Amino acid sequence: MRLLDKVALITGGATGIGAACARRFAQEGARVAIADINQNDGRRTAESMSGQFIFCDVAIAEQCRAAVAETVACYGRLDILINAAAHLGGYFDAAAMTPEEWRAVLAVTLDGVFYCSKYAVQEMLKTGGGSIVTIASVEGMTGAANHAAYVTGKSALFGLTRSMAIDFGKHGVRVNAISPGIIDSGRPDIERLKHDPDISRFWREMTVLDRMGRPDEVAAAALFLASDEASYITGQNLAVDGGWTIGHPPLPRPFR
Repeated sequence: MRLLDKVALITGGATGIGAACARRFAQEGARVAIADINQNDGRRTAESMSGQFIFCDVAIAEQCRAAVAETVACYGRLDILINAAAHLGGYFDAAAMTPEEWRAVLAVTLDGVFYCSKYAVQEMLKTGGGSIVTIASVEGMTGAANHAAYVTGKSALFGLTRSMAIDFGKHGVRVNAISPGIIDSGRPDIERLKHDPDISRFWREMTVLDRMGRPDEVAAAALFLASDEASYITGQNLAVDGGWTIGHPPLPRPFR
């Protein structure tokens, strides 16, 4: 088992990518705590792996501190933090977006990652190191229409990842990011839009693998980065995107 006796805290672990990470980590021997505002799904997911559910709104610093403290109280230490909680927000350009919408998205998507990482690192330093993996997005790598707050928050995560990797590398703490592409995660907007033939075709054509990704495929990447197999990798962003960000998909016929 690749995470035997490791302790992992996973924010946004109730559903989707976070839940897939929680399940995979438990299968690999980790003791898992799930932090989420979704109490019903969070408890259900935690119980399915004999894990711990912790109610936590990551936009609130004190709740992040308490989630880390409760994880340590339950399991005795903290080795891994997966920052999967995010707030997608609505679809607005910068001119149309209200200040309240801007702040609400960044409070979860960026501030929450900072808060949870801050308190997690404090515990990791006590035990000689650990691994932080933040779920970013290809939208942070490339930009996206009418999604100014989300794109800004996800883009900023790359700077936070590199800065923390530099600050804490000598203390044995590795910090990396994963940028998923379009993942069939069960998120309500994706569930709705994937049945629109034009949207579905657009998503497929943006990749070179011609399909949506699965949450377990992102979880596999998170497992690698969190494990000792990635012991010499830090400050990096791994795109799990079916080739979305490498360039144009193949032409439908040879170009001459």
